[in-house]
Amino acid sequence: MGAREIGDGDMCVWHETETKAAGGAWTAIRAAMGGAGTVLDPEDEKAFGTAVDRTLSDLLPALGPLFGLAVVVFTVWDFWIAPARAPLTATLRLLLVLAGAMGYGHWGGRLSAPVRCALVYISHTSAMILSAALLPNGLVLALPAISGAMFLLALVEPRLGRFFCITLPPMLLFMLLGALELSQPAFASSMLVHAAMLPLAAAVCMTQGRWRRAAFLGERALAHAAHHDSLSGVFARGYLVELGNHDVALAKRHGRPLAIGMVDIDYFKRVNDSFGHAAGDLLLCAVSKACCAQLRASDYFGRIGGEEFVCVMPETTEDDALACAERMRAAVAAIRIETASGILGCTISVGIAALQREHADFDGLLAAADSAMYRAKTSGRNRVVLAAPRLCY
Repeated sequence: MGAREIGDGDMCVWHETETKAAGGAWTAIRAAMGGAGTVLDPEDEKAFGTAVDRTLSDLLPALGPLFGLAVVVFTVWDFWIAPARAPLTATLRLLLVLAGAMGYGHWGGRLSAPVRCALVYISHTSAMILSAALLPNGLVLALPAISGAMFLLALVEPRLGRFFCITLPPMLLFMLLGALELSQPAFASSMLVHAAMLPLAAAVCMTQGRWRRAAFLGERALAHAAHHDSLSGVFARGYLVELGNHDVALAKRHGRPLAIGMVDIDYFKRVNDSFGHAAGDLLLCAVSKACCAQLRASDYFGRIGGEEFVCVMPETTEDDALACAERMRAAVAAIRIETASGILGCTISVGIAALQREHADFDGLLAAADSAMYRAKTSGRNRVVLAAPRLCY
Protein backbone atom coordinates (compact mmCIF):
# COMPACT_ATOMS: atom_id res chain seq x y z
CA MET A 1 0.00 0.00 0.00
CA GLY A 2 1.44 3.40 -0.93
CA ALA A 3 2.20 5.83 1.84
CA ARG A 4 0.48 9.11 2.42
CA GLU A 5 1.02 12.02 4.75
CA ILE A 6 -1.22 12.08 7.82
CA GLY A 7 -4.68 13.29 6.92
CA ASP A 8 -7.83 13.70 9.01
CA GLY A 9 -8.21 9.94 9.35
CA ASP A 10 -5.55 7.92 7.58
CA MET A 11 -2.05 7.26 8.79
CA CYS A 12 1.10 6.35 6.91
CA VAL A 13 1.69 2.64 6.39
CA TRP A 14 4.65 2.34 4.06
CA HIS A 15 7.15 4.85 2.82
CA GLU A 16 8.04 3.86 -0.73
CA THR A 17 5.68 6.23 -2.53
CA GLU A 18 6.57 9.15 -0.27
CA THR A 19 10.28 8.53 -0.67
CA LYS A 20 9.91 8.71 -4.44
CA ALA A 21 7.76 11.82 -4.10
CA ALA A 22 10.37 13.50 -1.94
CA GLY A 23 13.09 12.68 -4.47
CA GLY A 24 10.87 14.01 -7.24
CA ALA A 25 10.28 17.14 -5.22
CA TRP A 26 13.96 17.97 -4.98
CA THR A 27 14.40 17.18 -8.68
CA ALA A 28 11.56 19.56 -9.51
CA ILE A 29 13.02 22.28 -7.31
CA ARG A 30 16.41 21.99 -8.97
CA ALA A 31 14.73 22.12 -12.39
CA ALA A 32 12.81 25.23 -11.43
CA MET A 33 15.89 26.97 -10.11
CA GLY A 34 17.64 26.05 -13.33
CA GLY A 35 14.98 27.77 -15.40
CA ALA A 36 12.84 24.82 -16.46
CA GLY A 37 9.13 24.79 -15.67
CA THR A 38 8.07 23.00 -12.52
CA VAL A 39 5.55 20.32 -13.42
CA LEU A 40 3.61 18.47 -10.73
CA ASP A 41 1.96 15.10 -11.03
CA PRO A 42 -1.87 15.16 -10.76
CA GLU A 43 -1.96 14.36 -7.05
CA ASP A 44 0.61 17.03 -6.18
CA GLU A 45 -1.10 19.54 -8.49
CA LYS A 46 -4.36 18.96 -6.63
CA ALA A 47 -2.62 19.49 -3.30
CA PHE A 48 -0.93 22.62 -4.67
CA GLY A 49 -4.30 23.96 -5.83
CA THR A 50 -5.75 23.39 -2.37
CA ALA A 51 -2.82 25.26 -0.82
CA VAL A 52 -3.22 28.16 -3.28
CA ASP A 53 -6.94 28.37 -2.60
CA ARG A 54 -6.25 28.46 1.14
CA THR A 55 -3.76 31.31 0.69
CA LEU A 56 -6.12 33.14 -1.66
CA SER A 57 -8.95 32.78 0.84
CA ASP A 58 -6.76 34.34 3.52
CA LEU A 59 -5.63 37.20 1.23
CA LEU A 60 -9.06 38.27 -0.01
CA PRO A 61 -10.23 39.89 3.27
CA ALA A 62 -7.18 42.17 3.14
CA LEU A 63 -6.55 42.74 -0.58
CA GLY A 64 -10.22 42.86 -1.63
CA PRO A 65 -11.14 45.96 0.40
CA LEU A 66 -7.95 47.72 -0.74
CA PHE A 67 -8.86 47.01 -4.37
CA GLY A 68 -12.43 48.20 -3.78
CA LEU A 69 -11.24 51.35 -2.02
CA ALA A 70 -8.93 52.17 -4.94
CA VAL A 71 -11.81 51.76 -7.42
CA VAL A 72 -14.06 54.09 -5.38
CA VAL A 73 -11.32 56.67 -4.79
CA PHE A 74 -10.88 56.94 -8.56
CA THR A 75 -14.13 58.90 -8.47
CA VAL A 76 -11.87 61.91 -7.85
CA TRP A 77 -10.47 61.30 -11.34
CA ASP A 78 -14.04 61.23 -12.71
CA PHE A 79 -14.74 64.67 -11.21
CA TRP A 80 -11.60 66.00 -12.82
CA ILE A 81 -12.44 64.59 -16.29
CA ALA A 82 -16.19 65.25 -16.39
CA PRO A 83 -17.72 66.83 -13.26
CA ALA A 84 -21.28 66.56 -14.62
CA ARG A 85 -21.07 62.79 -15.02
CA ALA A 86 -19.06 62.11 -11.88
CA PRO A 87 -22.09 61.51 -9.59
CA LEU A 88 -23.34 58.80 -11.97
CA THR A 89 -19.93 57.13 -12.28
CA ALA A 90 -19.42 57.37 -8.51
CA THR A 91 -22.75 55.61 -7.92
CA LEU A 92 -21.90 52.95 -10.49
CA ARG A 93 -18.48 52.34 -8.96
CA LEU A 94 -19.91 52.08 -5.45
CA LEU A 95 -22.73 49.69 -6.41
CA LEU A 96 -20.44 47.30 -8.29
CA VAL A 97 -17.82 47.36 -5.53
CA LEU A 98 -20.50 46.60 -2.94
CA ALA A 99 -21.75 43.72 -5.10
CA GLY A 100 -18.24 42.33 -5.36
CA ALA A 101 -17.59 42.87 -1.65
CA MET A 102 -19.38 39.57 -1.04
CA GLY A 103 -16.10 37.97 -2.11
CA TYR A 104 -14.14 39.60 0.70
CA GLY A 105 -15.44 37.30 3.43
CA HIS A 106 -15.26 33.53 3.97
CA TRP A 107 -19.04 33.08 4.40
CA GLY A 108 -18.46 29.86 6.27
CA GLY A 109 -16.99 28.21 3.16
CA ARG A 110 -20.21 28.54 1.16
CA LEU A 111 -18.28 30.36 -1.57
CA SER A 112 -15.01 28.81 -2.70
CA ALA A 113 -11.87 30.93 -2.88
CA PRO A 114 -11.72 30.91 -6.74
CA VAL A 115 -15.37 32.02 -6.94
CA ARG A 116 -14.75 34.79 -4.41
CA CYS A 117 -11.64 35.92 -6.30
CA ALA A 118 -13.53 35.97 -9.62
CA LEU A 119 -16.40 37.90 -8.03
CA VAL A 120 -14.07 40.57 -6.64
CA TYR A 121 -11.98 40.95 -9.79
CA ILE A 122 -14.83 40.93 -12.33
CA SER A 123 -17.07 43.32 -10.36
CA HIS A 124 -14.31 45.77 -9.47
CA THR A 125 -12.68 45.80 -12.90
CA SER A 126 -16.09 46.11 -14.56
CA ALA A 127 -16.77 49.12 -12.31
CA MET A 128 -13.62 50.74 -13.68
CA ILE A 129 -14.52 49.92 -17.28
CA LEU A 130 -18.19 50.99 -17.12
CA SER A 131 -17.49 54.24 -15.32
CA ALA A 132 -14.66 55.06 -17.74
CA ALA A 133 -16.99 54.42 -20.69
CA LEU A 134 -19.29 57.19 -19.41
CA LEU A 135 -16.48 59.76 -19.55
CA PRO A 136 -15.10 61.49 -22.67
CA ASN A 137 -12.25 59.29 -23.92
CA GLY A 138 -12.42 57.62 -20.51
CA LEU A 139 -11.59 54.15 -21.79
CA VAL A 140 -8.37 55.40 -23.31
CA LEU A 141 -7.39 57.39 -20.23
CA ALA A 142 -8.28 54.54 -17.85
CA LEU A 143 -6.52 51.88 -19.93
CA PRO A 144 -3.37 51.76 -17.70
CA ALA A 145 -5.45 51.14 -14.57
CA ILE A 146 -7.70 48.60 -16.31
CA SER A 147 -4.71 46.70 -17.68
CA GLY A 148 -2.83 47.02 -14.40
CA ALA A 149 -5.61 45.13 -12.61
CA MET A 150 -4.56 42.03 -14.58
CA PHE A 151 -1.12 42.17 -12.99
CA LEU A 152 -2.66 42.32 -9.52
CA LEU A 153 -4.62 39.17 -10.33
CA ALA A 154 -1.51 37.48 -11.75
CA LEU A 155 0.26 37.98 -8.41
CA VAL A 156 -2.40 36.15 -6.39
CA GLU A 157 -3.63 33.54 -8.91
CA PRO A 158 -0.68 31.49 -10.25
CA ARG A 159 -2.80 29.03 -12.27
CA LEU A 160 -2.85 30.19 -15.88
CA GLY A 161 -6.17 28.60 -16.81
CA ARG A 162 -8.04 30.27 -13.98
CA PHE A 163 -6.23 33.53 -14.67
CA PHE A 164 -7.57 33.61 -18.23
CA CYS A 165 -11.08 32.56 -17.15
CA ILE A 166 -11.27 35.41 -14.63
CA THR A 167 -9.83 38.09 -16.93
CA LEU A 168 -12.01 37.12 -19.91
CA PRO A 169 -15.36 38.77 -18.90
CA PRO A 170 -13.87 42.25 -18.17
CA MET A 171 -11.81 42.01 -21.35
CA LEU A 172 -14.89 41.26 -23.46
CA LEU A 173 -16.72 44.13 -21.75
CA PHE A 174 -13.83 46.48 -22.54
CA MET A 175 -13.84 45.38 -26.19
CA LEU A 176 -17.61 45.83 -26.51
CA LEU A 177 -17.70 49.29 -24.95
CA GLY A 178 -14.56 50.34 -26.81
CA ALA A 179 -16.16 49.41 -30.12
CA LEU A 180 -19.25 51.45 -29.23
CA GLU A 181 -17.63 54.52 -27.66
CA LEU A 182 -14.23 55.00 -29.32
CA SER A 183 -13.22 56.07 -32.80
CA GLN A 184 -11.71 53.35 -34.95
CA PRO A 185 -8.09 54.55 -34.50
CA ALA A 186 -8.55 54.97 -30.73
CA PHE A 187 -10.27 51.59 -30.48
CA ALA A 188 -7.53 49.87 -32.48
CA SER A 189 -4.72 51.39 -30.43
CA SER A 190 -6.49 50.63 -27.12
CA MET A 191 -7.04 47.02 -28.14
CA LEU A 192 -3.41 46.73 -29.19
CA VAL A 193 -2.17 48.05 -25.83
CA HIS A 194 -4.59 45.91 -23.87
CA ALA A 195 -3.70 42.84 -25.92
CA ALA A 196 0.00 43.52 -25.32
CA MET A 197 -0.56 43.71 -21.56
CA LEU A 198 -2.33 40.34 -21.44
CA PRO A 199 0.69 38.14 -22.33
CA LEU A 200 2.86 40.17 -19.96
CA ALA A 201 0.40 39.57 -17.13
CA ALA A 202 0.19 35.90 -18.15
CA ALA A 203 3.99 35.71 -17.96
CA VAL A 204 3.83 37.09 -14.41
CA CYS A 205 1.20 34.47 -13.61
CA MET A 206 3.33 31.64 -15.03
CA THR A 207 6.43 32.86 -13.20
CA GLN A 208 4.50 33.07 -9.95
CA GLY A 209 3.15 29.60 -10.60
CA ARG A 210 6.61 28.14 -11.20
CA TRP A 211 8.09 29.73 -8.07
CA ARG A 212 5.18 28.80 -5.88
CA ARG A 213 5.14 25.22 -7.13
CA ALA A 214 8.85 24.94 -6.41
CA ALA A 215 8.29 26.37 -2.92
CA PHE A 216 5.37 23.99 -2.40
CA LEU A 217 7.49 20.97 -3.36
CA GLY A 218 10.32 22.22 -1.17
CA GLU A 219 8.01 22.48 1.82
CA ARG A 220 6.68 18.99 1.13
CA ALA A 221 10.21 17.59 0.89
CA LEU A 222 11.30 19.31 4.10
CA ALA A 223 8.19 18.09 5.93
CA HIS A 224 8.85 14.56 4.70
CA ALA A 225 12.47 14.72 5.85
CA ALA A 226 11.43 16.04 9.27
CA HIS A 227 8.74 13.39 9.77
CA HIS A 228 10.48 10.31 8.38
CA ASP A 229 13.54 8.26 9.16
CA SER A 230 16.08 8.92 6.42
CA LEU A 231 17.13 5.25 6.12
CA SER A 232 13.98 3.17 6.42
CA GLY A 233 11.45 5.80 5.37
CA VAL A 234 9.06 5.06 8.26
CA PHE A 235 8.13 7.71 10.80
CA ALA A 236 10.93 9.33 12.79
CA ARG A 237 10.88 9.13 16.58
CA GLY A 238 9.79 12.73 17.21
CA TYR A 239 6.88 12.60 14.79
CA LEU A 240 5.74 9.18 15.99
CA VAL A 241 5.75 10.34 19.62
CA GLU A 242 3.79 13.46 18.65
CA LEU A 243 1.13 11.38 16.90
CA GLY A 244 1.16 8.81 19.68
CA ASN A 245 0.54 11.42 22.38
CA HIS A 246 -2.38 12.77 20.36
CA ASP A 247 -3.98 9.36 19.80
CA VAL A 248 -3.50 8.21 23.39
CA ALA A 249 -5.13 11.39 24.66
CA LEU A 250 -8.10 10.85 22.32
CA ALA A 251 -8.42 7.19 23.30
CA LYS A 252 -8.40 8.01 27.02
CA ARG A 253 -10.89 10.85 26.60
CA HIS A 254 -13.39 8.75 24.66
CA GLY A 255 -12.73 5.40 26.28
CA ARG A 256 -11.54 3.79 23.05
CA PRO A 257 -9.04 0.90 22.74
CA LEU A 258 -5.48 1.49 21.57
CA ALA A 259 -2.36 -0.65 21.60
CA ILE A 260 1.29 -0.24 20.72
CA GLY A 261 4.03 -2.67 19.88
CA MET A 262 7.73 -2.32 20.57
CA VAL A 263 9.72 -4.22 17.92
CA ASP A 264 13.40 -5.08 18.21
CA ILE A 265 15.52 -7.03 15.71
CA ASP A 266 17.18 -9.99 17.39
CA TYR A 267 20.99 -10.15 17.36
CA PHE A 268 21.25 -7.14 15.08
CA LYS A 269 24.83 -6.42 16.16
CA ARG A 270 25.84 -9.83 14.84
CA VAL A 271 24.35 -8.87 11.46
CA ASN A 272 26.53 -5.77 11.25
CA ASP A 273 29.59 -7.67 12.43
CA SER A 274 29.12 -10.63 10.08
CA PHE A 275 27.56 -9.08 6.99
CA GLY A 276 28.60 -5.42 7.24
CA HIS A 277 26.71 -2.22 7.94
CA ALA A 278 25.40 -1.95 4.37
CA ALA A 279 23.65 -5.30 4.79
CA GLY A 280 22.39 -4.13 8.17
CA ASP A 281 20.84 -1.09 6.52
CA LEU A 282 19.14 -3.30 3.94
CA LEU A 283 17.78 -5.45 6.74
CA LEU A 284 16.36 -2.43 8.59
CA CYS A 285 14.52 -1.40 5.44
CA ALA A 286 13.27 -4.93 4.80
CA VAL A 287 11.99 -5.30 8.38
CA SER A 288 10.24 -1.92 8.14
CA LYS A 289 8.53 -2.93 4.91
CA ALA A 290 7.51 -6.35 6.20
CA CYS A 291 6.01 -4.91 9.39
CA CYS A 292 4.21 -2.06 7.65
CA ALA A 293 2.62 -4.51 5.22
CA GLN A 294 0.77 -6.12 8.14
CA LEU A 295 -0.78 -2.88 9.43
CA ARG A 296 -4.07 -1.19 8.60
CA ALA A 297 -4.38 2.27 7.07
CA SER A 298 -5.13 3.72 10.51
CA ASP A 299 -1.98 2.21 12.10
CA TYR A 300 1.47 3.72 11.82
CA PHE A 301 5.02 2.53 12.27
CA GLY A 302 8.22 4.33 13.18
CA ARG A 303 11.85 3.83 14.05
CA ILE A 304 12.81 5.13 17.47
CA GLY A 305 16.50 4.30 17.36
CA GLY A 306 18.99 1.67 16.21
CA GLU A 307 17.12 -1.54 15.47
CA GLU A 308 14.06 -0.63 17.57
CA PHE A 309 10.68 0.24 16.07
CA VAL A 310 7.24 1.09 17.40
CA CYS A 311 3.85 0.53 15.82
CA VAL A 312 0.80 2.41 17.11
CA MET A 313 -2.60 0.78 16.57
CA PRO A 314 -5.59 3.02 17.35
CA GLU A 315 -8.98 1.37 17.81
CA THR A 316 -7.22 -1.95 18.47
CA THR A 317 -7.98 -4.38 21.26
CA GLU A 318 -5.41 -6.47 23.06
CA ASP A 319 -6.28 -9.61 21.07
CA ASP A 320 -6.13 -7.80 17.73
CA ALA A 321 -2.77 -6.25 18.63
CA LEU A 322 -1.34 -9.67 19.52
CA ALA A 323 -2.60 -11.09 16.22
CA CYS A 324 -1.03 -8.19 14.30
CA ALA A 325 2.27 -8.64 16.13
CA GLU A 326 2.29 -12.35 15.26
CA ARG A 327 1.78 -11.48 11.61
CA MET A 328 4.70 -9.05 11.77
CA ARG A 329 6.89 -11.63 13.50
CA ALA A 330 6.11 -14.26 10.84
CA ALA A 331 6.63 -11.78 7.98
CA VAL A 332 10.04 -10.76 9.30
CA ALA A 333 11.09 -14.37 9.88
CA ALA A 334 10.44 -15.02 6.17
CA ILE A 335 12.86 -12.27 5.03
CA ARG A 336 15.80 -13.49 2.95
CA ILE A 337 18.37 -11.04 1.60
CA GLU A 338 21.18 -12.13 -0.69
CA THR A 339 24.52 -10.60 0.25
CA ALA A 340 28.15 -11.21 -0.67
CA SER A 341 28.56 -13.04 2.64
CA GLY A 342 25.53 -15.27 2.17
CA ILE A 343 21.78 -15.25 2.75
CA LEU A 344 20.72 -12.84 5.47
CA GLY A 345 17.61 -13.30 7.60
CA CYS A 346 16.47 -12.30 11.07
CA THR A 347 13.76 -12.52 13.70
CA ILE A 348 12.15 -9.94 15.95
CA SER A 349 10.98 -9.73 19.54
CA VAL A 350 7.78 -7.77 20.11
CA GLY A 351 6.31 -6.31 23.28
CA ILE A 352 2.61 -5.40 23.18
CA ALA A 353 0.93 -2.96 25.55
CA ALA A 354 -2.78 -2.15 25.45
CA LEU A 355 -3.94 1.17 26.88
CA GLN A 356 -5.11 0.86 30.52
CA ARG A 357 -6.20 3.35 33.16
CA GLU A 358 -2.78 3.26 34.80
CA HIS A 359 -1.06 4.54 31.65
CA ALA A 360 -0.88 8.30 32.17
CA ASP A 361 0.32 9.10 28.64
CA PHE A 362 2.06 7.71 25.59
CA ASP A 363 5.40 7.52 27.39
CA GLY A 364 3.86 5.31 30.07
CA LEU A 365 2.36 3.01 27.45
CA LEU A 366 5.66 2.94 25.57
CA ALA A 367 7.52 1.98 28.75
CA ALA A 368 5.11 -0.92 29.30
CA ALA A 369 5.65 -2.17 25.73
CA ASP A 370 9.41 -1.78 26.12
CA SER A 371 9.36 -3.86 29.31
CA ALA A 372 7.36 -6.57 27.54
CA MET A 373 9.81 -6.54 24.63
CA TYR A 374 12.75 -7.15 27.01
CA ARG A 375 10.82 -10.04 28.54
CA ALA A 376 10.50 -11.47 25.04
CA LYS A 377 14.26 -11.10 24.63
CA THR A 378 15.11 -12.82 27.91
CA SER A 379 12.63 -15.65 27.31
CA GLY A 380 14.18 -16.76 24.04
CA ARG A 381 13.55 -14.05 21.39
CA ASN A 382 11.50 -14.43 18.19
CA ARG A 383 8.26 -14.11 20.12
CA VAL A 384 5.49 -11.74 21.15
CA VAL A 385 4.92 -10.91 24.83
CA LEU A 386 2.01 -9.00 26.36
CA ALA A 387 2.87 -6.22 28.80
CA ALA A 388 0.32 -6.96 31.51
CA PRO A 389 -2.57 -9.26 32.39
CA ARG A 390 -5.87 -8.55 30.65
CA LEU A 391 -7.70 -5.70 32.33
CA CYS A 392 -10.93 -3.94 31.46
CA TYR A 393 -10.38 -0.36 30.43
